[in-house]
Amino acid sequence: MTSTSQSTAARTPALDALLGRLRGRLLRQVWWFGLGRALLVLSVWLLFAFLVDWTLHVPAGVRVLHFAVLLGLPVLVLWRDLVRRLRQVPDTPGLALLVERAHPELHQLLVSAVQLRDDAPLPESEIDPALVARVIEEAEARARELDLSATADPRPSRTAFVLGGLAAVLAAATLTLQEDAARIFFARIAGGSTPWPQNTHLLVEIPLEGELHRSRELLELAVARGSDLPVVVRAEGQVPDEVRLAFAGGQEALLGSAGRDVFRTLLRSVQEDLEFHVEGGDDRDGTPLVRIRVLQPPDVSSIAVRIVPPKYSGLAERVEFDRDVQVLADSRLRIHVLPDPADARGVARLLPRDEVLELTTEAFPSPADAVQGTPAAQGLAFELVARESLRYRFELQDSTGLSNPDPGLFGIEVVDDRAPDVDVLAPARGEVESVVGGALPLKLIASDDFGLGPLSWRSITTSSADAEPYERVLQPEPLPRQETEPRGRASRSGRAAVFARDRIEVDALFGAGPPVEGEVFQIDVAAADNREPVAQETRSAPLRLRVVSADEFLRRIQDRLSRVRGKVEALATLLADKQAYTRDLLASLESDEPGRADSSGLHTALVGARRVEGDAQALTREVASIAEALLYSRLDERAEPLLLELERGSAAITDRNFHPEPWQSLCALQREGRLGKADFADRLVEIVGEALEISEVDAPAATVDLRRAQDLMDISAQHGSLLEVLERQSSARAHTERLLALLSEWDSYQSLLSATRDILTRQKNLLDRTRQYYKDN
Repeated sequence: MTSTSQSTAARTPALDALLGRLRGRLLRQVWWFGLGRALLVLSVWLLFAFLVDWTLHVPAGVRVLHFAVLLGLPVLVLWRDLVRRLRQVPDTPGLALLVERAHPELHQLLVSAVQLRDDAPLPESEIDPALVARVIEEAEARARELDLSATADPRPSRTAFVLGGLAAVLAAATLTLQEDAARIFFARIAGGSTPWPQNTHLLVEIPLEGELHRSRELLELAVARGSDLPVVVRAEGQVPDEVRLAFAGGQEALLGSAGRDVFRTLLRSVQEDLEFHVEGGDDRDGTPLVRIRVLQPPDVSSIAVRIVPPKYSGLAERVEFDRDVQVLADSRLRIHVLPDPADARGVARLLPRDEVLELTTEAFPSPADAVQGTPAAQGLAFELVARESLRYRFELQDSTGLSNPDPGLFGIEVVDDRAPDVDVLAPARGEVESVVGGALPLKLIASDDFGLGPLSWRSITTSSADAEPYERVLQPEPLPRQETEPRGRASRSGRAAVFARDRIEVDALFGAGPPVEGEVFQIDVAAADNREPVAQETRSAPLRLRVVSADEFLRRIQDRLSRVRGKVEALATLLADKQAYTRDLLASLESDEPGRADSSGLHTALVGARRVEGDAQALTREVASIAEALLYSRLDERAEPLLLELERGSAAITDRNFHPEPWQSLCALQREGRLGKADFADRLVEIVGEALEISEVDAPAATVDLRRAQDLMDISAQHGSLLEVLERQSSARAHTERLLALLSEWDSYQSLLSATRDILTRQKNLLDRTRQYYKDN
């Protein structure tokens, strides 16, 4: 039977080949799956351990655990997914059974063939050789046709192997790219103590002077008490999100980033010693330790400012102590400081121009003898010329290099020498008129802070752009120096003032040419001060002078007198009303039941008297202005004595107010006939005299009498005062009547002159036409 069995097996080469291929396929899939799973867990755990140790710098115990897992986990996976699976590969019948499961239509043909071929021989009586041969032959035939692709699915094995391979490639690439880190990792995981390189390095900077010691472990500085301590932390390598200042007392301060790799903070007004270090990222070694020693800073004990004003000011040299000063521009200043401690040195900083001046050693002035500068102690000083207001401070440093953290500011206020002021008193108006051969009075006051130079006036015609100006120098008369500024202000302690007057001759303004009616001149006054090296000049507001004809000038005089006539009539009406009211007050005192006059009635009368006085004074000023214009026009050739007397009387007047005294003197001399007989100007002077009688005599006297009547308690005394008031009012009314009569005479006289002038003009025109007729014929 043994020979029979061997011959049967020899007849199944195709089936043996099929089952052999299936066994090889199963073995390959087991190996791919086991190795892939082992590579996957090995690579993943290796990457995990590498990244954890690289980023967290784990301790040695954790690294030992990682190494143990790295060795044990692949072994466990190989035992479970490779060794055990290799042992589970089926034998030949099992392989045939696997094929039968993939091809159920065989109905166990292959399994039967293998069993009939490999099983122990049966007795020949139980064997049907033909049937066995037919089964084996049929199984052999089907073995040649079968496909093993559906028998064992290779996808799980391939997937496991691909994943393992990819994980291995990723791990290898990562370790290759980070070669240095991989070398350190393998050294550490193998039990070594190689440290990881630090990713973040924090550098501490204190941008202050006074450094005592610097090393990798310690930064020691000495700062002044009260200083603001700037702390700058620079991060090299990996920049953390924030940096922490850890102080020795347990306090902490978080610093935000002021840039990509810079962290800043400011410890304000440090009062005591400090110790701190910085931490951030993986820099947590506590170095360097920053140690701050707080010392008493140098300071300013006293300040003295020696002030030498410019020579032109005439001000005396002086010294001021421990205060801001006010000085005249171009003053020379020597500023002394007494430092504490005495050996401190430094510089002076001028603000806002941020100029630095060196401090030199010099004796500090003594307050007891400031001007002479008797030395009280050795100090520091610097010098400057004051041309603009500024502030300054002393930046001191002692022998240890310590500086004052908060130097005080001191001020220097520079006051400019103002340009002179010019006040033109006469002419009082900005636009005036005159005639050919006339004149104008010029009066002015010029003032300056310290001194005045030359004064002059200049005129130029406005009708020609090429005209040469006419200029005349004035001879000033000094006025008393007056206090115009508060005491203690160095550059405004007083003002120099002068008075100047002149007569502007209209004919002189035309230069070499003949006088022309209708010409307009612009006149201004120039005043210069005594400033050195360049004097300052001020020009007054321009005065416009228009040259008109005599007829037009007299017509304007007549127009002004017409307006004066209306004012006189209004004043006469007001006087009549006040006189009637005064009579009523007298009647109440003279009644059958006499009593003291009502105080309200006297008050009303006094108010009315003051109104009369004010209107009369305004009338007098207007009439005097008209008379002055006529006298200066020189239209009345015989009125020169009147003009000279008016100029003599008003020569001492140095303000804009109306002064009646020159006019009263002029009117008195004119009435006495001591100034000659004028053609018509004396009539205007007489009108002025009548107006003065009202405004300066009658009206003020009535006001005084009414005020006295208010204060009197006796009825008879009141009665007497009111009688005097009535007498003054009557006198004033008489003068107003006289004024109206004189104004009427002036109107008649001017009408006669105008008619005569018209006749002469017509005769002249007729004569000219006659001459022209005979010339043409």
